Amino acid sequence: MGGQGSGRWHRWNSKTTTESQRRLDIRWLKKQGYIRPGISGTLSWTCNGKDSGWISYRIDHDRMVLVYNYRRNGGEWEQVEQTVTITPTPCNYGGERSWFFCPRCWKRVAVLYGAGKYFLCRHCYQLTYESQQEGPAVRILIKSQKIRKRLGGSGATGDLFPAKPKNMHWKTYWRLRNEAEQAENLSWEIAMQRYGVQL
Repeated sequence: MGGQGSGRWHRWNSKTTTESQRRLDIRWLKKQGYIRPGISGTLSWTCNGKDSGWISYRIDHDRMVLVYNYRRNGGEWEQVEQTVTITPTPCNYGGERSWFFCPRCWKRVAVLYGAGKYFLCRHCYQLTYESQQEGPAVRILIKSQKIRKRLGGSGATGDLFPAKPKNMHWKTYWRLRNEAEQAENLSWEIAMQRYGVQL
């Protein structure tokens, strides 16, 4: 439960966001040890603690083969087998980083999204990040909430401002407090201008 200003404002014309889609993140897969030739298994997603889908996969030398069921708008289920190319690039200080090639546009990406029949990049599905859909007043307010949380508060702008944490310099505390208060004031000014509210 947040205080004043802790909610989100939504626009009627907002686009679908990356956060609302099933995703394949090659960084996470590699960290889990799944990006190795010969590996196979299943990946699953959950939503509110309940299973919301799964796929089978196998890793060949330079590709990931996905096998899953798909249906459109409540139609018949069909089995899909999709091959996604994996490519490495060298890192500046040794080692290498793995990337997917988007099967449609061939851009090198770290994340593919299951927003339709195939797993494609966010550009092909015209997905946006939630933060891109927030108006300027909300983005500025979120900055203040982050500062409040950093100082040990709840983040709610209606609460008293958090006290200085132990071991933080007073100069740093006052700088952060000033930034948070300026952000809160500016967000309210923007909101009032937008909605024609006068004090």
